Amino acid sequence: MAKNYVQDGNVLQLTAPTGGVVSGGIYAIGTLVVVAIADAAAEQKFPAKTNGVWSVETTGTLAAGDAVGLKAGKVVAAATADAVACGKLVTASAGGFADLLLSN
Repeated sequence: MAKNYVQDGNVLQLTAPTGGVVSGGIYAIGTLVVVAIADAAAEQKFPAKTNGVWSVETTGTLAAGDAVGLKAGKVVAAATADAVACGKLVTASAGGFADLLLSN
């Protein structure tokens, strides 16, 4: 194996932003979008998943296959101002939720 290999990158140890994180919540750490897999207070380390399919809160009408972004903790259309790109939907939004294929 290459000597510079660090890890597979599926789960990263990151520092929680202001307000902390809640397990299952989706967060942008800079331009890296992750799902927290444990609760953590602000500035504490937490494990974060960088991929997978997650049920997430959405804003607006979104269709399966849409490229989307994250803004203020909700998944929005990719073209939304100040949204951080986070993947594609695998289901249409319904009742304010959809399944997101998280990709960075």
